[in-house]
Amino acid sequence: MLTTNFLKTRTSTRDFKDQDVDETKIKKIYQIITEIQNRFGESDLNYQVNKKGEEVYFKLKGNAGYKGVMIKAPLYVGLEIKNENKNALVKGAYGLEELITKLEEEGLGSCYITVSGVSDDILKSAFVNAEGKIMSILAIGEASKEEVREHRYDDRKGINEFVFIDSLDHKASVEELSQRGLDDLFSYLRFAPSSYNSQPWRFVLIDNLVKLYLEDYKDEANLVDAGIVMYYFDQLTKDISINSNWDVDVKLDQEKFQFIAQKEL
Repeated sequence: MLTTNFLKTRTSTRDFKDQDVDETKIKKIYQIITEIQNRFGESDLNYQVNKKGEEVYFKLKGNAGYKGVMIKAPLYVGLEIKNENKNALVKGAYGLEELITKLEEEGLGSCYITVSGVSDDILKSAFVNAEGKIMSILAIGEASKEEVREHRYDDRKGINEFVFIDSLDHKASVEELSQRGLDDLFSYLRFAPSSYNSQPWRFVLIDNLVKLYLEDYKDEANLVDAGIVMYYFDQLTKDISINSNWDVDVKLDQEKFQFIAQKEL
């Protein structure tokens, strides 16, 4: 599926079939995860797979999930980060979204599980091999029913609300982006998922660079948002030969805009 179509119809699976994931597909999940980890080369980044879905569900029920409503699934993947490494968290979230896309190709659905406010002890009871902190969890399995939803165009920020030219004081116009051949990119990028659909990411185009910031940073869930949107930026720019890597260098301070990463265009 084209990334543009996938983004516009991307939706979380909340109802999974009550059956184990096929072993062949589980091996594929491990293969994808290994490839992602090797590519990033971050010693503080790890993905924990737990195939005991029912056990994880009951350990996290009433704690994890939006307002404590836990999603029941046959398999879960936990994003583990050691030493509070913010750069590794951004990269790890990028990798989770890559995993989601590849799971779709294998006929598997997925859903992020909210873990903010859940104690480390509870999370480690579900992922006993984790040495660091579980920062995000992905529920995985076959969807009990096909659920494809095309987003409304009015439920997302306009381009000039999250794209800027030269500085964060100059909102980009569609005409300016069109001159750079980037108008379609950002038109689709606004469909990238984020916590509570808040779209906290801000892009600044400076000569041949794009810089990524987060506005009004709230918590580490926003760093997950950053990793996700970076992944889709890369997928959407493959056809226009922008193949450079993101230079991730998270700088969190008390400013309104927090620098996350940059890359060459």
